[in-house]
Amino acid sequence: MLNRFKSVLMNAVGASELGLQYPNDSDNDVMIDYVNSNFSIEVENKPYSRPSFLGLTAEETQVSADHRVRPIIVPRDLSRLPWCAGYAECINAGKSVWNEDQASATRGDLKLPDMNITLPYVMFSIFDGHAGYQVALTARLHLHRIILERLMAIPSNVLLNEDEEEFVKGRDLVTGAIELAYRQMDQMVEAQAQNGGGGCTAITILFLNGRLYAAGAGDSRAILVLGESQRALTRDHTPDSESNRVRALGFLRSHELLKGHFTPLEFKKRPIKKELGTMVLYREPYMTGWAYKTLSHLDLKLPLISGHGKRSRVMGTIGVTRGFGDHGLKAANTGVSIKPFLSSQPEVQSLNLEDCNLTERDCIIIATDGLWDVVSDKTAATILRKTLAPDTPSLEYRLTMAAQELVQAARGRLMGRVWVGKPEDSNENEDKYAPMASVDDISVMVVPLYPYLCEHRQWLKTNQQERKYSTDSSHISISNSMQ
Repeated sequence: MLNRFKSVLMNAVGASELGLQYPNDSDNDVMIDYVNSNFSIEVENKPYSRPSFLGLTAEETQVSADHRVRPIIVPRDLSRLPWCAGYAECINAGKSVWNEDQASATRGDLKLPDMNITLPYVMFSIFDGHAGYQVALTARLHLHRIILERLMAIPSNVLLNEDEEEFVKGRDLVTGAIELAYRQMDQMVEAQAQNGGGGCTAITILFLNGRLYAAGAGDSRAILVLGESQRALTRDHTPDSESNRVRALGFLRSHELLKGHFTPLEFKKRPIKKELGTMVLYREPYMTGWAYKTLSHLDLKLPLISGHGKRSRVMGTIGVTRGFGDHGLKAANTGVSIKPFLSSQPEVQSLNLEDCNLTERDCIIIATDGLWDVVSDKTAATILRKTLAPDTPSLEYRLTMAAQELVQAARGRLMGRVWVGKPEDSNENEDKYAPMASVDDISVMVVPLYPYLCEHRQWLKTNQQERKYSTDSSHISISNSMQ
């Protein structure tokens, strides 16, 4: 493996990282009740490491962080991931010393003691760190345990209840458990960070009781690829996409949160001093339309939300609005805390997999924005289908091949000092038309759906047989006692 990583020598590629400021002081008090839970985990900073399922040695971990070569890393043993799910990653082109993405995959049984049964579950997560790797690493080590703690608190008869006539169904409580776990994870990060540290986005895919739950906070993304169709399971949370939420909070608590430095108003174009006294187009957070107002000195404050799309920022500083961490983050040159405008709440979507008419080639692609910044949902799905289409090698290898191909499509190749992608039109001159590639960390998981559905069907069959056997045994015992 080491020889393969070292086989190509390339020039170093430099890139500047968004400067996030984390002073030692913070306006936020640390919450120590972890959402009224007695669940206690010792939180401490851990040394840098890659996901355990990769099976990297310390030396291989160092080699994987080569910013010149940017080797694509895959698990040494594919069976360490449930269903041999595909995984591949590569480091950034110089934005940070280490790969700040992290990932985890766990399989187990949720014990339901009041019903004397166990309910199998499988969970995959991806985290994209910023301003350091520590928050993403902490989430990798602890989030799945917190989610399980929350799931175990649900009464078994309610957890398994999917009666559509019920006001609260089992899937509603699973969604609530994930939401509470995300909040608890963020509070643990705050306690760990001592009012500093970076942050991370989070995606969690949970398979439980025949359903798929997709939870997302930030701009990592999961897409569902079924047959010839694809659709996003999570939504990107950026200052642009959440402008109304962020500006509404600033509007309602302007004096407390903005401290006279920012305005929650949105203008059609950034107003300038020479326009004072003229009529300009603007809107307030609760407005979907536009109105005119006379521009005043107060309107010349810095905008709470600036830019559009991936270039949008909260207080000109951070480009994601949901995730974990960033508790000590301050707006540059103002000392104003940004954390009140950031949320750890995920948006959760659930699917009944029995309704999806699954085949063995239907998958979820889970990836950090290192992929999605340069590869569209449609293109990613096309790459996946093309890789999985052949019958050989076996599907377990093709899943990993698909993850590799997706990382390769985003990373591209080095031309001079610039990483470039492959033109979509193969007839074009690649040197002239090659698009820019991602210089960010790139992590991709390709998770097949059909294996879980087969496992769940078998669990249902076995559980029904055990209940029938238990009922028959009870009937025989009663009959014998009456004789």
